[in-house]
Amino acid sequence: MVFKGSRYSKTEAINPENIQGKRPRVLAARAIPKTPGVLDYTVVEGERLDQIANRFYGEPRKYWLILDANPDELNPLELLRAGRRIKIPKNRIVG
Repeated sequence: MVFKGSRYSKTEAINPENIQGKRPRVLAARAIPKTPGVLDYTVVEGERLDQIANRFYGEPRKYWLILDANPDELNPLELLRAGRRIKIPKNRIVG
């Protein structure tokens, strides 16, 4: 179940057939909205995404906003290389 206000609230539920022939209900891939960065931030050695999110949004669980704003990097750990410049988007409400 997806709660109201979740970033997945507009994601379609699908029933694809798995290897055992069963059709579990799952969410389709979430479309990542355009999230232009409003500022560039240089990562410091040892930082984590939740710490950066807490600094900018006051909420460590909003690390996904930073991931959405940096879609060219598929490995989130690569965003955390010391000295790397990443985009930090505005905080947004979903739902």
